[in-house]
Amino acid sequence: MKKTILLFFLFLTTAPLFAQKFLAVDNYGRNRKKIYEGDRIIFKIKGEKAVYKDELYALKDSSFVLYKSGTEIPLSEVEVIKFPRAYPRVLFGGFGLIGTGFLVSSAVHPVVGNAQYDQRQHFFQGAAFWALAFAMRPFFWKNYKLGKNGQAQVLDVTIRKLP
Repeated sequence: MKKTILLFFLFLTTAPLFAQKFLAVDNYGRNRKKIYEGDRIIFKIKGEKAVYKDELYALKDSSFVLYKSGTEIPLSEVEVIKFPRAYPRVLFGGFGLIGTGFLVSSAVHPVVGNAQYDQRQHFFQGAAFWALAFAMRPFFWKNYKLGKNGQAQVLDVTIRKLP
């Protein structure tokens, strides 16, 4: 009996999954990204330098509503939508970890002593790895510019029963 009730509640909670709206962002006709209601969106508005970060509360035909502020923003006013990239962040962390290892090694070299390498070599190697890490910073975000070649539209993929 408990399993039947649990299965019944499972079916009740999965019913909204069939009605889905999402924001489809296309860049040059490929690489479609989908942003669903409740997902985080990072964007810039035309004519402003500020970058807005918020969650999508609701999607309408040609606009979206933000969760925290409750404002409705038309898609025609959005200039850039940003998506995070994972690979440059992993490289940043790896280069930073290696660089920190070399810098710590150069700092404890006088304490340990009797090493084959010079203290300055470890410092320069650590600084070089940190320079490589900071070279990854401009590649953290993928910008989808909306205009003539890029577009954003609200798509509704609701499954309806035929009469």
